Amino acid sequence: MDTWWLFFAIGFGAQLVDGALGMAFGVLSNTALLAFGLPPAHASALVHTAEIFTTSASAASHIYHRNVDWRLMARLGITGVLGAILAPGSCPILKSARRGALSISIC
Repeated sequence: MDTWWLFFAIGFGAQLVDGALGMAFGVLSNTALLAFGLPPAHASALVHTAEIFTTSASAASHIYHRNVDWRLMARLGITGVLGAILAPGSCPILKSARRGALSISIC
């Protein structure tokens, strides 16, 4: 049970910073978990699982308070999905086109 309280304290502290600044939850919590000896894969999985719930709560709050521009969300969502579909397929093409000092870091 001591481990649970440690994870709770790390998440609570990271969420306080994230709530105040609007960023850095993943960086702070992942760094703290790694510092306490968690393997990188476990730390990443814990942080991403926590972000699912915190992001869902934030989205629900914005929807409840009618603070969502649905047309903008649709435009961003469509282009985001297209980018997510096209990017992995384009990596082999971009890797084969590399020349000299040109390097593409996303692939």
